[in-house]
Amino acid sequence: MSKKVWAWIGGAVVGLGIAYATAVMVDVTGQDKFCTSCHTMKPMGKSFEISVHGGNNPHGFKAEHCTDCHLPHESLAGYLVAKGISGTKDVLAEVGIIKKVDFKENIHEMEHYTYDSGCLKCHAKVEDPKTAYGMSDASRFAHSEYWKEKKAGKNVSCVRCHNDINTPNFAHPGLVDALKKQKEEK
Repeated sequence: MSKKVWAWIGGAVVGLGIAYATAVMVDVTGQDKFCTSCHTMKPMGKSFEISVHGGNNPHGFKAEHCTDCHLPHESLAGYLVAKGISGTKDVLAEVGIIKKVDFKENIHEMEHYTYDSGCLKCHAKVEDPKTAYGMSDASRFAHSEYWKEKKAGKNVSCVRCHNDINTPNFAHPGLVDALKKQKEEK
C-alpha cells in the first residue's frame, strides 16, 4: 500500500479515537457521580437520590445523567455548547474565580437551568394530553394549556408547575433545607 493510503488509515484511526474519547468524556461528565464531586452540588445529589427522577417511583425509572434535565436536547451542537458554558461556570465558581450560585436563593429560577426538551425526552406522551395514559382530567387540562401557550410563542416551562414547591418531593426533596444547612456550615 502507498503512503497516502496509510496516511488515510492512520488519520481515520486517530479521528475515531478522538471521537470516542470525546463521547466518553461528555458521558462521564454528565453523570451524577461527577457532578456531585463538587461540594456545591452535594445537596442536589443527595436530594436527587430520593426523588422521583432518582428512581424513587413505582417503576424504578431513573434519570441517568444530571444533563438529562439540565441541558437542552434540541440539537447536539446546542447541547455541547450549553454543556461547555455550564461546566466552565461551575468550575470557575467552585475554584472561586466567579461567585457561586446561591441555589437556595435561586430555587424559583429553575426554568433557567432545567430544560423542557430534557423533560420531553422521557415524558413525550404529554405532547398529546388527550391520549396520555394515567393523567387526571385536571392534568390533561393543564398540559393542554401548556401546549397552547407554547404554540402561541409564550415563555412557558415544565418546571413552572413541576417543582418541589408545587409538587412536593418531585425533583429534589428536602433541597431547600439541605441548602440552608450547607450555607449555615460555612
